[in-house]
Amino acid sequence: MKLSAVLKRVCIVLFVAAGLAKPVTAWDDEGHMMVAAIAYDHLNPDVRSRVDHLLTLNPYYNTWISMLPQKVSESQRNKMVFMLAATWPDAIKRDNAYQNDGADNGDRPSGPEASQNIGYSDHLRHKYWHFVDQLFSQDGTALEEASTPNAQTQIVEFRRVLGSHSPDPLKSYDLSWLLHLVGDVHQPLHCASRFSQAEPHADAGGNRVKLCAPPCLVSAYIGRPSLDNGTEVHYGG
Repeated sequence: MKLSAVLKRVCIVLFVAAGLAKPVTAWDDEGHMMVAAIAYDHLNPDVRSRVDHLLTLNPYYNTWISMLPQKVSESQRNKMVFMLAATWPDAIKRDNAYQNDGADNGDRPSGPEASQNIGYSDHLRHKYWHFVDQLFSQDGTALEEASTPNAQTQIVEFRRVLGSHSPDPLKSYDLSWLLHLVGDVHQPLHCASRFSQAEPHADAGGNRVKLCAPPCLVSAYIGRPSLDNGTEVHYGG
């Protein structure tokens, strides 16, 4: 999708959000780009210049540049790249060059690779980095221990690296992840998981919540309802 179309969708989402109260929806790419745009506007010129350089090291950088309108200023281009970088950890979920790792289709960490922070040579998707669940039960079901690493542990790690003397390629990788995770932890569907007698191992952050019997509109993507023959909620982010 061309960035101009994406930005148009962002404007529509902002307009609708201003007039409607829509509970429990996922950010998707547009939400992550809005978070990044706000962050970029708060950077001082020296920091902007530094992050602009770091993002040129991302393997998707040339793809992002190819998506931009031709007639944009350098400052506009840099901001748009920053916004697109916030979507990179989701983009690699659809990239065959990257692989799921861990248990539960990659949603639960396992093994030493789960915590590795080695930069772009790492082709694991680390899907469990995207969320940190606050565990609860409404019927007295016993809670299991929360999985680590998660969004909270990784935000701390990525901030540490960005403030260190680590090499720029690693800082670029960590910056791309940090931009995304800060958005992730500000949406409800990435921060809680309910244990119950029906789901004694939790509802996967809401992903196993049943809405209705098929056929049913089950997609929780913003503006992307779809007829599905399943009954599970599908969340973006």
